[in-house]
Amino acid sequence: MTLFDVLSLDFLLSFLRGLTLNISASLIVLAAALPLSYALALGMHAGPALLSRPLRAFVNLLHTLPVFVVLFFMSGVLSEESSIDTLFAGNLPLMLLVIGHTPYVLAYGSDQFLTMFDRQQRGNRHEALLIIPSIGRALQMVMSSSCFGAALGVPEAMSVVIYTAAQLADEGEQILFFVVVALMFVLVLRICLIPFRIVHIAFDRRAALASDGAV
Repeated sequence: MTLFDVLSLDFLLSFLRGLTLNISASLIVLAAALPLSYALALGMHAGPALLSRPLRAFVNLLHTLPVFVVLFFMSGVLSEESSIDTLFAGNLPLMLLVIGHTPYVLAYGSDQFLTMFDRQQRGNRHEALLIIPSIGRALQMVMSSSCFGAALGVPEAMSVVIYTAAQLADEGEQILFFVVVALMFVLVLRICLIPFRIVHIAFDRRAALASDGAV
């Protein structure tokens, strides 16, 4: 097969189906873990030392858990017969990606919300609103790291790419194919960040108007 043979409509549809899994898992884990991250950060920021210190230790522990290690461990523990699988409508790949990324999002989100609280306490609303693009970057990072699922047989976008690249006999065409796919990934990640930028600009302008009105 040549590069032009593999870059077909069938590949594009398969890639988009795999990418849907990446995006779905990323959105679900952010929606589920960020509220918990907010609560952890609030406890670390405003709670008594008896509460804040154990919470900080817990978040530091989460930072030590690499995403791939968690994914690998969960792939050996979870199965389609797991009781928690009912929450994911029997979609084991989706469950693996969501649970595997939860420790990372909890740790990252806690750090970002804690920084937001500190900035709010100093009265710097503009810097506090940087939490919005930070969440957008979290989405990008989870989408990127969800490609680790390819090593575990999860049928996400990178799995499709690896399978397709294996059909190319020429090494130069394989490299060119990966370059094309990398550009596609970058484009998708940039598009995913657009809504967060729009929301950030809108809230930042409202904050600026409120500050001007107060003056």
